[in-house]
Amino acid sequence: MNMPIQNPFIIFETHLKNIHKLLSRNEVPPDNLPLVKDTLGELLKSYQALKNDTARMEKSKKEMETLVEVGKAINSVLDMDQLLNLIMDMVIKVVGAERGFLMLKDKETGELLVKVARNMEEELKDKTLFTISSGITSLVAREGKAILSTDAQSDERFNAQASVMVHNLRSTMCVPLKIKEDVIGIIYVDNRMVAGAFTEESIELLITFANQAAISIENARLYENVVNETKIRMNLQRYLSPNIVNDIITKKENIVLGGERVECSILFADICGFTSISEKFLPERVVYTLNEYFSAMAKIIFENQGTLDKFIGDCVMAVFGAPIFIPYSAQNAVNTGLDMLKKLEELQKKWESEGNPSFSVRIGINTGEVIAGNIGSPDRMDYTVVGDNANLASRIESYARPMTVLISESTYVKIKDIVVAKKLEPILVKGRSGPVITYEVTSIQTSKDEKTKTERRFARKYVSIFATFKTTNSSKTNQCIIQNISAGGLLISSRMGVPIGEKILLDFTLPDNSIFSGIEGKVVQSSPFKDKQSSSYFKMGIEFVTPGNTNLEKIF
Repeated sequence: MNMPIQNPFIIFETHLKNIHKLLSRNEVPPDNLPLVKDTLGELLKSYQALKNDTARMEKSKKEMETLVEVGKAINSVLDMDQLLNLIMDMVIKVVGAERGFLMLKDKETGELLVKVARNMEEELKDKTLFTISSGITSLVAREGKAILSTDAQSDERFNAQASVMVHNLRSTMCVPLKIKEDVIGIIYVDNRMVAGAFTEESIELLITFANQAAISIENARLYENVVNETKIRMNLQRYLSPNIVNDIITKKENIVLGGERVECSILFADICGFTSISEKFLPERVVYTLNEYFSAMAKIIFENQGTLDKFIGDCVMAVFGAPIFIPYSAQNAVNTGLDMLKKLEELQKKWESEGNPSFSVRIGINTGEVIAGNIGSPDRMDYTVVGDNANLASRIESYARPMTVLISESTYVKIKDIVVAKKLEPILVKGRSGPVITYEVTSIQTSKDEKTKTERRFARKYVSIFATFKTTNSSKTNQCIIQNISAGGLLISSRMGVPIGEKILLDFTLPDNSIFSGIEGKVVQSSPFKDKQSSSYFKMGIEFVTPGNTNLEKIF
C-alpha cells in the first residue's frame, strides 16, 4: 500500500511547533531560554515568509496559466459582440470582482459608451448612477493610466460621488484599453462590500489582461475593416477624388455611409437647350463634347473638395460637406460654380474652333440639412443626398439665367462677407409654400487659389485623441475626440455642441504623454451631424486663444 507523500512544509512546521512546546515547559537551561526562543521565533518568521513567497509564486503561476488560456480564448473570436461579452466574463473571473463594465470610445465624439456590463442592472437603467464614469473613467481614458482604490469611500479622487456612497463602493479598479499609446476604451470593476479586495497584484493582473483584450478588440475591428475596405474603396472612387478616398480608407477622414443627417451645400449644373443641340450634331460629336465637359467639371468639383453625386442626363449634381466634413462648404460650392463657368468658356471656344457642339449651363446652389448615405437596392447602391434642401437646389438651378450661378438665401448667409451678389425677386418653387429668396453671384472675393479663411498658418496632423472640455460658463465636463491638431487650433467632434464665438477649456494628453490642461480655445466653426442611431453630434473648429504653442509644435 502506497503512503501519500507529505508536504515538507507541513512536516517542518510540525517539528518547529513541537520544539516550541518543549521550550515553553522550560526544559532548556534558563540562561539560554530567551536566545533560543528568539532564534526559533525568527525561524518561524522566515518559514512563514518562505511559505508566503511560495504561495505568491503558485498564485502567479496560476494567473499566468489563466492569462494564457484567456489569450487563446479571446484571440480566436472575431465577432465584436461575442468578444466583448467574453472579455467581461473573464475579467470578473480573473480578478474576482463583484461587478464591472467595459466602455469603448465613440470614434466620432470620444464619448465613452458602455458596451457590456455585469451585475449593474440599476446603473444601466438609470444613467445618472454612472456619474463615477464621467470622473474616474474619463481620467483613465484621457491620461491612459490605471487607477486602484482600496477604499472608494475615503478616496479623494471620487470626491464623495453619489454613486460611491449610494452603492457603498469599497474596492475599485479602472484600467485603460490601449493600442500602443492610443486609448480605445476602459475596463472598470468594483466590490461593494470589502475594502482592500483588490491589491497592487490585482491591478497589475488586470492591466496585463486589458492589454491582451485591447489587441483582440483591435484585431476584430481590423477584420471588419478588411472585409469592408475593398467594397468601400470601389464605391467611393466613383464620386470622390483619389486623394480623399485614400484619406477615408486610412482613417484620416471619418465618414458614415450608412445614413446620417448633415448640413451641406448642394450644386446642380444643367446644360441649357441640350435637346436641340443633340438634334443638330452627329451622336459621336455630342458624346465627345459631353465627355470632355463632364471630365472637366468633375475635376473642378474634386479640386474644391466636393463629392460628385451623379450625372443626371445632361445635369451634374455635386455635394460639399458630405461624406467629408468641410468647414466652409458653401464657399467651396460657390467657388466650384464660378470655376465651372470659367472653364466652360474656355471649352466653348475650343469646341467652336473644332466644329463641335457648344452649349451654356445654369448653376443653382442651396445649403441646408439633408439625409446622406448609400441609397438604392442591394444590387446597385450609390452615395447621394436626399431631402427638401436637395430638391430646392434643383429648383433654384431651373430659375438661373444661362452662364450664371444662382444661390439660396441660406447659402448667401454663409458667405455674405466675401461674396458679391445681386438679390433677385422672390421666386415660387414646387414644394415650398412661400416665396424663395435667391441671389445671383457676380464674384467671390476669396478665389480658389487664395482661400484665406482656410489657409493654415500651422502644419496640421491627423490624430484620434480622447479629450475633455468645459465651456467657460459651465463646470460640466464633456467628452470629445480631437480629429486633427496644429499649433494654431484643432478639430473636435462631440455630443455637446458649443456656439460659434464661445470659449472652451481643453484637457488632453498627446501620444508622447505630454499633458495639456486648461488649454483655452474659441469655437470658430460648428456643424451638426446625425449618426446611424439618429443621435446628434457636432464637429467644431477650435482656434487657440494664444496660437503657436511651441509644445504642440513638437508633435509635427
